[in-house]
Amino acid sequence: MAKVEFIYDRDCPNIKSTRSNLLLAFSRLKIPANWIEWERNSEESPDYARKYGSPTILVNGQDLANIQPNDSNNCRLYNGSGTPSVDLLVNVLKNQSTSGKRAGILGAFSIGPGVGAAILAKASCPLCYPAIAGFLTSIGAGFLFEGTYFLILMSIFFAFALFGLFHRAKSRRGYYPFFLGFIGVTLASSGKYFESDIIFYFGIGALLVASVWNLIPAKSTCSACVIEAQNRE
Repeated sequence: MAKVEFIYDRDCPNIKSTRSNLLLAFSRLKIPANWIEWERNSEESPDYARKYGSPTILVNGQDLANIQPNDSNNCRLYNGSGTPSVDLLVNVLKNQSTSGKRAGILGAFSIGPGVGAAILAKASCPLCYPAIAGFLTSIGAGFLFEGTYFLILMSIFFAFALFGLFHRAKSRRGYYPFFLGFIGVTLASSGKYFESDIIFYFGIGALLVASVWNLIPAKSTCSACVIEAQNRE
């Protein structure tokens, strides 16, 4: 699901109508209404929320009208209206939800390289090498287990893993999984260079934990949904 953020000023006259249009857009798409609200001048709001006018809707970190953040403190207009239309919200939510699925697939793919690196490392042991290397040799890829090629292949796996953790990190668990993955890659590379299996596998373990952590959906809040539910009661 796309991460939706509603940024507003407390005295903005378009807050209520924007919330109503958000609810209508979610209802039209038949997906649960869920978003985060940031008051621009609140200490709890992130720095980037203070760089947009009111009201602003971000979907997966992207502004509805592709407006770049700035330090202006002004009201927003959407095609002459102070409230983003339901059609605009529906179109952006639909497109970003689709790209969010692709990002989720990419996040899941980030686990693969970590596992691949672990398999390659395990293949360097006397017991596992014959089976895997024999298979690769049979398809003409046995050279991959030679020293330089092995290091290049492992580096490619690590690069894919880190890219999967970094790509659209804000729309998932933030950059903490990426930092953990970077530490894991650093440890694994150091372990391989110094021929320390303990350090290498510890690094691989950290990379796998970061990849799984990256797939856990981020919790979000929607005060407007609670208000709407109370009004219906």
